[in-house]
Amino acid sequence: MSTPRDGMPRRESAPLGSTPRRGGLTGADPRGPEVTRRRGATRRTFLALAGTALVGTTVACSASGRPGATRGPSSAAAQQQVWAHMVPQGLPLAESGDIHYGSERPLALAPAGTDYASLVSGQLEQGRAAGLTGMQILLLEGENKGSDFLGDWMDAADPTWQDGAEGFAVAPCLLVSSRDGAVQMIRQYAEASDGRSSAARVEDALVVWIYNARSLSPEDWASCRGAVEESGTRLHLVAELATAASQHGDSLDTSLLDPYADTFEAVWLFEDRESQVLGDFAAWAAAHGTVFAGGTLPGYDRETSHGGYVDARGTQLWRTQLERARDSGAAWLTAVTWNDAVEHTSVQPTTDWGTTRADLLAHHAAAFRGHEPQEKNLTAYVTSPQYLVAGQELLVEGLAINHESQDARVTVRVTDADGTTLATSQEVTVAAGEVGAAVLERTVRVSGGAHVFAVVELRDASGELLSSTRGAPVVVFAAEDPAIPDPPRRRYYSLSSASSVDFSRWARIEGEDDDAASPANLRVLAERTVRSVEFLHNTWPAGLALDARELSYRAPPDSLVGGQEVTTVTQGFTVARLVTEAGEIAYSAPVHHGTVAGSGDGDDGDGDGDGDGDDAG
Repeated sequence: MSTPRDGMPRRESAPLGSTPRRGGLTGADPRGPEVTRRRGATRRTFLALAGTALVGTTVACSASGRPGATRGPSSAAAQQQVWAHMVPQGLPLAESGDIHYGSERPLALAPAGTDYASLVSGQLEQGRAAGLTGMQILLLEGENKGSDFLGDWMDAADPTWQDGAEGFAVAPCLLVSSRDGAVQMIRQYAEASDGRSSAARVEDALVVWIYNARSLSPEDWASCRGAVEESGTRLHLVAELATAASQHGDSLDTSLLDPYADTFEAVWLFEDRESQVLGDFAAWAAAHGTVFAGGTLPGYDRETSHGGYVDARGTQLWRTQLERARDSGAAWLTAVTWNDAVEHTSVQPTTDWGTTRADLLAHHAAAFRGHEPQEKNLTAYVTSPQYLVAGQELLVEGLAINHESQDARVTVRVTDADGTTLATSQEVTVAAGEVGAAVLERTVRVSGGAHVFAVVELRDASGELLSSTRGAPVVVFAAEDPAIPDPPRRRYYSLSSASSVDFSRWARIEGEDDDAASPANLRVLAERTVRSVEFLHNTWPAGLALDARELSYRAPPDSLVGGQEVTTVTQGFTVARLVTEAGEIAYSAPVHHGTVAGSGDGDDGDGDGDGDGDDAG
């Protein structure tokens, strides 16, 4: 865990706060389908694996009169597995100059022209390091064949099964709108998977995941199954049922699910209101003898007019829901998602999150499967918001994953730019083999134009300091500052004690004094070649270079993939971020352009939240 690691089509026009919409390059962005087609033919992608279960089918007829099949009795998977949902139409693994994303990129984003097979292999290894045993890959009827992306990933995954090893498997996740389309895509996948050891199976049944299975009727699914199975391919269908709890009072409307109770071997969740409905959904599946295959989001943020938002609260949502999924009786865990940067649900190592989410998944995956963690160490993680509006509450988190044999203590504190402590959390003891977090949520006395840091500190049981790790700078905007990102939502940067480095040891910024009111003349000069270097202006991407030593500022794009418009001003803050060849991450001190007056709420900064200058509260 201490070793640095590299690395949806949406339902139309639901209101803000609605069910998650699928990101990637589909939907509002007109370049999306073009990119999908251009890459889809040559870049087949990703990973998955299944446990063992007894599955039987009985032939029937659907309401349409077509041959059909119904689900036979099935038992929970005897071998617990950990999956992730991947959007192959989403963030590319290599640089593409005509596609603009936000600040969150794969930590191992490669230069254009990098051999694709090596990129796939690298992603597979990242997935295994995060505790995954499989990956389900989203494929779209009308855009993809049922074999798209899967072949390349099976090429990479097949060798992991050699010599009787428990390897890494691959399965599709289909989004379809017609029975015939489903049949065609499953048959295409079945043909591609023939003889492939990494094609996910439960006993001899081919695993196929489904997104929004309610797009077809139960009768259509029975007919689909029958049409496929009459040619000798047995199926193990794992369905997402479009629970859409936000459209039903943040509760589970089982009347929508009941018609499908006997249709699929297993069900999974893709639900932004997961924290409200997970228990009820697991209970519904158990009551109908259907395996629950999990489904956990680390947060949700589609920054568009038709998107929704669920605050990740550092890693709190991710940690809590992984624990609840483990306790729910789920046969499998499923991370939602591996790589959807448009909706900010990525758990792969990224520039914004480092390895924090991936390392947490690895910890919970090992516990879920009854395995020892891959690395026996104690690692700290500091997570803080990308910006703060003066006078609002600041939420910072110091996390410890303790895979050593002794208890540890963790605290998090907030400092100003000079290192003066403004507030400190309570100390939290993290038992050996466990995860624990110190959280500080309060206002601090700080003015617009300034910046603060979160610092996580680890101590042993005797109180001796083991490590101190400073997070990314939290830039502070005055209220009503036009530079405040829009929509004004709380998003985060995260660093680990194993992969955080000092920017000044690697690079410097030039041009700060050329025009204090504008970032246009800023340049980064690194001492040696780094994997990536970028500017972030008011949190928006403002230039990126890979395998480079220098970078000049470029104005943020007008829009990002997924239909998000970008509106910003030259004033505000510009920060440089670099990633070393070893996967370490460094942030520069912010460069502030055009001071805007403003201050906090009268807190005197002594740590008690009032303005009286003492520590008594």
